[in-house]
This record gives sequence, structure tokens and C-alpha cells, in this order.
Amino acid sequence: MTLALDRSDVHLWLAFCADAGRELLHERYRALMTPEERTRGERFYFEQDRARYRVTRALVRSVLSRYAPIAPQDWRFEATSYGQPVITNPEPEAQSLSFNLTHTSDLVVLAVTRQRAVGVDTENITRGALLDVADRFFAPSECEHLWALPAEQHTTRFFELWTLKESYIKARGMGLSIPLHKFAFDLREPGSVSLATLPELDDPAERWALRHLWATPEHPLALCVERGDQPDFALTARRIVPLEGEQAIDLLASRQN
Repeated sequence: MTLALDRSDVHLWLAFCADAGRELLHERYRALMTPEERTRGERFYFEQDRARYRVTRALVRSVLSRYAPIAPQDWRFEATSYGQPVITNPEPEAQSLSFNLTHTSDLVVLAVTRQRAVGVDTENITRGALLDVADRFFAPSECEHLWALPAEQHTTRFFELWTLKESYIKARGMGLSIPLHKFAFDLREPGSVSLATLPELDDPAERWALRHLWATPEHPLALCVERGDQPDFALTARRIVPLEGEQAIDLLASRQN
């Protein structure tokens, strides 16, 4: 079934790897992949990583086909100079799509919109926060506010900041070529998030609409979406088993700008 998607919409698709654990399903996933994708997927040492890769490729291919008249196996992608995949199919419905992917050990998330840059990131906080990363890479104001919190709040705040920062550099399409200390998020106001960027980034903070959510109590999720001529965006989330089924879900919204 084709889904309507206009520039005011952002659709999130969440695939939990444990939901797609059947071998017959993974055989169908392999059938959608290009030979290059199958070869790349088999290079992972652990089976759980190979399985997550298959879920990821099936998720991207099957979901994008909900928005354009292209069969899942017929989608084609190229990597930019920063390694970010972009759609190369010439159909107008395909060229107008923007998407971004993120995954953690047990969850893959796909964000889809039209004609607006988008970045998404998720993590599993049960793996623990690498708090030394904050002092090495976060902006000074982020570190100051982080360490001012009680110790029991450090892990949650670290992952809020980390997912937001990852979503921003992914929306910019430039990855870690953007130094993480050149922009800062302020989370001191409950329910709110604000972004500040240094002038050398040449990227005004008001360009971006931000959301921070929780997919589960263990999975923080951040979205960074280019405003363009839209002041905000309407968010829809679905939990999906690629090629099998899906259901609408509500995500716990914790912050927005």
C-alpha cells in the first residue's frame, strides 16, 4: 500500500531485530539485496551483525517502495564523498525522498521525508555511557551542564546529547568532518532543546527542527530535520518487521525546540 508523504511529514520506521529472527524471512531479505550488499553483509564476523545488516537492507528497500513505484530490489544508491547513501533512481517520486538510517545492537531506525535533510540517531543505554568521550568531544557548555547534574543523571544526559549531536551531523550529511565541539545543545529547560552553532559552520541553528524521544526506556532517539519553508514537522512512527507486518506506535516525546 502506497503511503502519502508530503514535506510537512517525517515517518519513522523501527525494526527490532528480535522481531525478525526467522531464517525463512532472512532468505527473503537476501533475495532483495544486490550481490555487493550480500558480499558486504557476509563480511561481518558475528551472525547477529550479519542478521542486523540484512534487516537494515530489507527495511530500507521495502519501506522506500511505499513512497515510490519502484520494487524493493530495484532501488539503487550511491555514497557521497562523506559516505552517506543517496538514491540514484531517476523517477521523480524517488528523487524527492530524503532518508537516514541509524542502528544500535538490537534496533534499526529509518527516517523518511521529502525534500528536506533529515538525520536520526538511536542508542542502547544499557551498554553504558563512555563519559570520558564528553570531555574529549562535547562543547564546553555541554560538559559544564552535564557535570553539574547529580551523578545518577549523567548516563541519561550523555545519551541525550550524543544522539542529538549524531542526528545533527547526519542531517548535515558530513559526519564527523564536523567537529562535535563546534555546536552545542542546551537541555537545561525540561522538555526543551536548543541548538547553538559557531559562525565557522555557516549553518544557522534556526535552520533545524529538533525532537528527542524514547523508542523504549533503553533506546533514546533524536531527530534533526531541515525546516525549509516548514516551521516544524508532523511525526508518524511505525514498528515493522520488513516484508511481514507493521503497526503504528507512539514514541515518548521528551524534548523539542
